[in-house]
Amino acid sequence: MGRWFCLAALAALLLTGCAPGAPAPSAGLTPQPKEALSAWEVPANLVEQGAGNSCRVVKGAYLSAEAALELAAGGRGELEYFREAPAGGLAGRGRLQFLSTQGTGRVKLTALDDNGRELGAVGWVFTGPPPPADGTTTWVNGRYTANYVGDWLAFDHDVAALFAAHRPEAARRAAKYRLSVVVGQGQHALVTALGLESAPARAVRVTPAAGSLSAVLGQAVTVAVDVENVSPRPLADVAVALVEPFGYGLTAADKRQVVASLAPGEKRRLTWQVRARRPDAVNFGRPWPVTFTVNGAAVPAKALVAVADPRPGRVFYVMTEDLEAIDSAGYAAAWGNADGWLQPEELTVQMVTKAERVNAIAEKYGARWTHYIAWPLVNAAEWAAGQSAAGEWRRAAAAIAQSVRSESARGHEYAIHLHSDYDPYLPGNVLSYNPAVDGLWANHLRHGWAHSLGSEGGYRDRSSRTGFLYAYQRRLDELEAGSPLGQLITARVGSFDFGDGEANEAMSTRVYRRVGLLAGSDADGNRGGVTAGDWGQAIYLAKPDDINAPASELKNTGLVEFRPTPREFIQYDSQSAAAMNAKADAGMAVYAAGGGIKPGVHAIVGFTHVMFVMGEGDWRSTTGGQFAALEGHLAYLKERYADKGLLAFATAGELVRAYLDYYAPAPVVLYGPRSKAGWLKSEFPLVILGRDIPIDAAHPHTVRVKCPLYLGEAALRVSVLKDGRPVYAAWGLPTPENDIVFTVDDRNAHYSLEIYHNDTAGRLLSFLRLAWSRLARG
Repeated sequence: MGRWFCLAALAALLLTGCAPGAPAPSAGLTPQPKEALSAWEVPANLVEQGAGNSCRVVKGAYLSAEAALELAAGGRGELEYFREAPAGGLAGRGRLQFLSTQGTGRVKLTALDDNGRELGAVGWVFTGPPPPADGTTTWVNGRYTANYVGDWLAFDHDVAALFAAHRPEAARRAAKYRLSVVVGQGQHALVTALGLESAPARAVRVTPAAGSLSAVLGQAVTVAVDVENVSPRPLADVAVALVEPFGYGLTAADKRQVVASLAPGEKRRLTWQVRARRPDAVNFGRPWPVTFTVNGAAVPAKALVAVADPRPGRVFYVMTEDLEAIDSAGYAAAWGNADGWLQPEELTVQMVTKAERVNAIAEKYGARWTHYIAWPLVNAAEWAAGQSAAGEWRRAAAAIAQSVRSESARGHEYAIHLHSDYDPYLPGNVLSYNPAVDGLWANHLRHGWAHSLGSEGGYRDRSSRTGFLYAYQRRLDELEAGSPLGQLITARVGSFDFGDGEANEAMSTRVYRRVGLLAGSDADGNRGGVTAGDWGQAIYLAKPDDINAPASELKNTGLVEFRPTPREFIQYDSQSAAAMNAKADAGMAVYAAGGGIKPGVHAIVGFTHVMFVMGEGDWRSTTGGQFAALEGHLAYLKERYADKGLLAFATAGELVRAYLDYYAPAPVVLYGPRSKAGWLKSEFPLVILGRDIPIDAAHPHTVRVKCPLYLGEAALRVSVLKDGRPVYAAWGLPTPENDIVFTVDDRNAHYSLEIYHNDTAGRLLSFLRLAWSRLARG
């Protein structure tokens, strides 16, 4: 039996061959029975002249439609397929394709009187010569420029507007309209749609009584429009609705009004009371647009409302630095021992001793630091500890971790700084250990992030941007669980290597958001330029694919980007107190107005590397020198501005929170400082940013918040509470992105996050959910 089976298989192989069969044709059109023409109202709606014409219904994959009417004119023939409808609020819509550059190919819209006589027409010529001028038809040239540019022609014409522009006298007398496709002299056409459809919104003209209005924040203004029936027929139940602008700059309580009847040519005045909710500075300095719909369809009417903010603004002074270590071999300045190897003492002096010293100086004057810490270097230190017999590397890594815990609990911020070259796990990296000096070295030509990590990836893929950032952000989240600041939301990339170009920057923006980051400080540095900016560029909402310039549309925003200021920025490692004071004075002069501060949120951002801040002695010194200059500068700011309420010291995260609270297009929810912590349960208040955005029963919002990354894998049950009562609950995490999605509908309610967690049980639950999802997929 087996032998005969093999022989049969061999015979089949010889007959059919090994190559796959030819692909099935897909271009062919399949004619349908003549009865199918009745659905197209043929022959009633078809006019034929000459001989050799044909008309049939066809089907085919290329049509991207259920069927098409094929019109084929004979060499001396002509076909006109048309649809008619009574005048009044019509839209002429169609989709068709001419198949030749020769012969007659036209689309025509004609106004007819009660007896069917032509009053005037507007037509488009796609192939062939235009008809002779007759004084009643306006022809538009739409001819193809070459025989390789043909495609489907889709149109949606407002009949009333079209005739008002080209043949107004015909429109005034029109009783009905005819829309037609004409082919002649060998032309072919495929028509998938053609019709005159009722569009009530086009029978109505909405005209704002005032195109521009102004208001003060919180004030109600009257928006009025005239609603006019521009059709020859009476209209009933015309529903006109005011559309609030995206971004919640303006709101109206009763947005929809109905006009019971509207005679031809009749106008009716409608008014709305509109509340100015947010300053137009949120809309990039442009007045808020109020638009309208008629019976649910948008109409081309707009009123613009400028909204001024009478409230004084705020200036935030933010001190930032990149917290890492340097040996300084090859440099003019001796910031380390300069022997060509990084050693434990250099890490502890530069990343612990000096950082804590500048923190103490800041606290004396009510200020706090934001340290962008190169945690990959700490991982490298832990790797070196495994190579070293001395134990100094282990103590250095532990000291840095403990410093982050204790200093963040005092209100200083430690955010991630991505120098990927130090990561012991990243493919392509090299780490070298020298036991003779107990020293470490890495490849500092891989000192960035985006250039070393080309794929977006996922949380578990450490060699991707997402996985790499997640691993380090999770660690800092855990170390700073006791911080009074809550969720970490900013980062600065090593060497500003965020990625350059739309695709690259869009990827990094997505990655930031996936781990809960909302802001960065890499603009222009990502392209090899200077990341500092003038006062007007200190902070802005960037585009999703370009961090180097502000967004221009609220619906299309990315990260908050902030820069050291001004262009020649405040630099704590090299400038005198007087020089730094003068720069801060210049910034305050820009932001000042009438004895106070201009509305909005403003920033003065300083920058350094603490490892470059030198005292009066050697590289280990933390007294005198630039430490004294820093102290003098902060004393000046406190006395001249902070004590008078003109300036507030803040971390980068606090600056970004305040900025989003004022400018965010929609509510942003973050978790605040941990309010309760136990071995099984943690609780966090939830903070809703967007202070002027209405949040109520009429304006509910679907929002999302990140579960703290360090609790994600351990989460057993997650609940969102509103005034102590659950409004959302799920076992484990509901999404792989650590997102918790819920609805807020009360600005005055207290929302909180409650997480039951256990490492072992959480991992087991995650495994079971993964296994179940794979089984469900089959």
